[in-house]
Amino acid sequence: MIRISEQGVLQLNKLFRLFSCLLLLVTILPQNIHADVQGNNTATDEKKPLTHNVFILSSSGNPYHRSIISNILNDSNLKSANVVASEVRPEDTIDAVDSKTDIIIGIGLDGILSADKKYPEIKKLFISTNPHKYKLDKSRNKNDAILYMTQPFCRQIGFIKHFSQDWKTISILNSQSKPVDTKTIQQCANRYDIKTYIISTTVNENLTAKIKHALNHSDVLLAHPDSTIYNRKNIKNILLTSYRFRKPVIGFSKNFVNAGALASVNSNTEQIAQSAVKLIKQYFDTGNQFSKQINYPDYFDININKQVSRALNINIPDIDKLKNDIMQAGIIKLDESL
Repeated sequence: MIRISEQGVLQLNKLFRLFSCLLLLVTILPQNIHADVQGNNTATDEKKPLTHNVFILSSSGNPYHRSIISNILNDSNLKSANVVASEVRPEDTIDAVDSKTDIIIGIGLDGILSADKKYPEIKKLFISTNPHKYKLDKSRNKNDAILYMTQPFCRQIGFIKHFSQDWKTISILNSQSKPVDTKTIQQCANRYDIKTYIISTTVNENLTAKIKHALNHSDVLLAHPDSTIYNRKNIKNILLTSYRFRKPVIGFSKNFVNAGALASVNSNTEQIAQSAVKLIKQYFDTGNQFSKQINYPDYFDININKQVSRALNINIPDIDKLKNDIMQAGIIKLDESL
């Protein structure tokens, strides 16, 4: 028989209590650790920002569109906002579209029509040359937005006003096949206390006679992107006629200025892409809604033909101040009706 002393019994009791405590800790501790890990994972999931997808459809062969797309895809502002932009051909099908988080950009007529037809339920941002090329359908595109590459008339008229206080009347040739919004133009001109002289033209009419008539009744001719009037066939004659009348032409592109127009306000592909990115960020930052349907580039350049200014004896204002004055005017909202 094994006899255990009183002291030994006490030691055994202590060991038993210690073993019981250790067993309890072993049982509880893994559960607590597992709970902590789950809690950490939940916190991480909550902090992880939602990824937004932007799919871009375009006319593949247009180099101007290619440049805009490249600038959008490489824009650091989108990447920092957790927006993933990717390009898709119009003939392809997008499988990973989430109508709650994603948008589709259609650039050019092919891209716009493809996006509009294939994905009617997904919100879209269209990028088009000018209102003659594409206009939003009030019913079908009520949740969509469009960015035009051209300048709003109010910005162009503001440019003319700030360029020279001597120019009191602006003439505009208005093609019947591609009419401009004369109401908007008049509203903008009234804001700047400038008169307008708008002459209607057709393809078969004598364009030279129309130009002479316009220049006889104005101080400056404002050109706008209408290929029925301003094309390779007519542009030289238009510029030569304006020289003879000693009246400047305000163009709509840098190439137009290089050809002989006095000046232009225009946006390059990088600036158009910047404006598109701004609209995309605004869309996601404000609960997946566009704040405006009709949009124009926020960023632009001013181009001057100094040879023409010397030939016509026209003083060139400070370009930086001129640009700042135009931006400060901030009244391009009138063009939203285009």
